Amino acid sequence: MHMETNETVGEGSFCLDTEADVNTLLNDADAFMKYARGITDLLIDTLEEGEILDRRRMLLALGAIGALTTMGVQCASRAHRKMEWDRV
Repeated sequence: MHMETNETVGEGSFCLDTEADVNTLLNDADAFMKYARGITDLLIDTLEEGEILDRRRMLLALGAIGALTTMGVQCASRAHRKMEWDRV
């Protein structure tokens, strides 16, 4: 993933590369969403097996899903803006 120190996302812990092209941004968005889905599936499997997760770990996993989803959306939005800009 192409990240720099410009244009912070979310709470400023991640930054997108302002020079990234549309394909890179869409590939990164796809990767972030797949990671979020993987964590979601893991939580579902764990809960279906009746295993009790401690509250802290559950909150960390849910926070990770939120952060990965936010990054995926930001990458897709940036790609969309670049495609629109290229049309002008």
